[in-house]
Amino acid sequence: KQTENQLARIHGIWGMGQLLRSDAKYAPELIALLKDKDEEIIVQALKMLGDAEVKSIGNDIIPFLKSANPRLQFYAAECLGQIKHEAATQPLIDLIRANNDKDLYIRHAAVLALSRIGKADPILALSSDPSKAVRTAAVLILRKLKDERINVFLGDKDEYVATEAARAINDDYSIPGALPALASVLRQTKFKGEPLIRRAINAAVRV
Repeated sequence: KQTENQLARIHGIWGMGQLLRSDAKYAPELIALLKDKDEEIIVQALKMLGDAEVKSIGNDIIPFLKSANPRLQFYAAECLGQIKHEAATQPLIDLIRANNDKDLYIRHAAVLALSRIGKADPILALSSDPSKAVRTAAVLILRKLKDERINVFLGDKDEYVATEAARAINDDYSIPGALPALASVLRQTKFKGEPLIRRAINAAVRV
């Protein structure tokens, strides 16, 4: 609780975090730090509360997504994902839109959070969003969810987004239900990029 030595406070927060993972009674001590004047102390408290999946703090964390401090934005997004706070879905999308791919760490944190929340329908609704950054993030989220409806992004007006959808469908363990849609890309001439066409050919071989 002392405020003279930041590093000592951070180590204390880590210790409290370990105690919290064993006993929920320690949560109020860390929740109180979300109002601290030192933003790095708030960041460290968020990390511990997220690791312990303290679900009661969700609505208190959402305002941090609009912070001017990128570390605070990052760890707020991460914490909201860890506690699977469904009400944060739209605020996280708004964070992706405001970030506009300027900071890929922020995008990653929001994508991971939304994939942990696990609601695919509001993400699919972004297929017609005017923001390329938002549509790209939507593909990354649906890839993590392995939702075959990701195939709608194969028709995106931007080849970059369509190629991300092709990677999601074809690469790693793939999304088998979407492979026929990827193969059908070969029937159109809108896109020319080798990374996309090669994956469409591979999908055609598989199906």
